[in-house]
Amino acid sequence: MSVDKLDRMELDEAGTNPQAIAKAIHRQLGIRSGSVPVHEIAAALDIIEIRAEPLTSFEGALLTTPERGCGSILVNKQSGHRRQRFTVAHELGHFLNPWHRPTSDHGFECSRQDMHINNVNDSDTHRRQEAEANAFAIELLAPLTLTVSYLLGPPDLQNVWSMFQNLKISKAAAARRYVSLHDQCLALVFSHQNKFMFADRNPEFPWIDLTEGQSLPNLPAASDDTAISDIEEGDHQDWFSNPYPGELLVQTLYQQDDYAITLLQLSGETDDDKADTREDSFDRLMRYSSGSRD
Repeated sequence: MSVDKLDRMELDEAGTNPQAIAKAIHRQLGIRSGSVPVHEIAAALDIIEIRAEPLTSFEGALLTTPERGCGSILVNKQSGHRRQRFTVAHELGHFLNPWHRPTSDHGFECSRQDMHINNVNDSDTHRRQEAEANAFAIELLAPLTLTVSYLLGPPDLQNVWSMFQNLKISKAAAARRYVSLHDQCLALVFSHQNKFMFADRNPEFPWIDLTEGQSLPNLPAASDDTAISDIEEGDHQDWFSNPYPGELLVQTLYQQDDYAITLLQLSGETDDDKADTREDSFDRLMRYSSGSRD
């Protein structure tokens, strides 16, 4: 889609909150379907160049003036298209946030590890800025207006796969966004060669008692062309130190090079409770999407 010049003064009114800045962009765009045209948005917000080059020491960079009158973004040509889109959004998050300051003599230089930082309350300035740029990026690329339809119904990685395809974000970004917005008690486990890497949990989900490099329990086998397993019942002892009430459901999305994303769900509700929760969830999400916070 074509993106006209965006009003940066309206974005300035959003302050330094990364989600608020992204939402201010979407209020001007009014996108209701498809993927977000992040390169066109960057150009409409005074990014004069986006250049892809082979990079080794970092994933993306932003060169700009202290006044942020204009800027240039560099992305890693060796990364896939979806990762490059996230990198552009991440660097745009630095550019639009008046609080952010370069932590390198060469401007903002962001590693692949920086793209995974999510604690916006970190006391370290660099890590906090990177977390805020990530929060902006996912809010820009997967706003609630475009993700609400995937959040309806029982948790299922098939919805994550649809987000990945339709919103043109990575599977990992789609999975993390899905869990962060979903009302059910969910967690993600990221693994490589069946070894635990890290986990993302929503606030209600208990601590997962695994350490980096530890072997995972047997995971459900992939069942179709999307390399997604069926949803199976899991054993609490495989994941937790202490037993928790409710049924544990496990589903895995298999990726290239022996990487995998596993969705864990704790559920102790009746079918009627689940139906009520889904209805309440839909109402809450629609209010949030329209700007209400009641």
